[in-house]
Amino acid sequence: MTTKNDPSNTLISIMRGEFIAEESNRKYVSFLLMIVFLVLVNISYSFRAEKLLKQSISLEKEVADLRLVYITTKSDLMSIYRRSVIENIVNDQGLKTSLTPPIIIEK
Repeated sequence: MTTKNDPSNTLISIMRGEFIAEESNRKYVSFLLMIVFLVLVNISYSFRAEKLLKQSISLEKEVADLRLVYITTKSDLMSIYRRSVIENIVNDQGLKTSLTPPIIIEK
């Protein structure tokens, strides 16, 4: 038979709620409720922090992808703005590069 101070008996009495039902332990009910509330708040903050961390990681990946797009677009534009490419585009329209240098008009 188990005695009153047996740890397994104490655990079973706590799980059944007998611990709270005793008159001598009723003064601890508000303290236990506060502890349970604080544990729930802590769990919710942990989930919120994990959600924010996942969001931060996904945004960092998106920034890295956009940076790659920026670099490739900039490279493409730099190749289009070369003089030889512009001359080829203008030659298709019937315009030619002037062989005489521009005249500077002074006041």
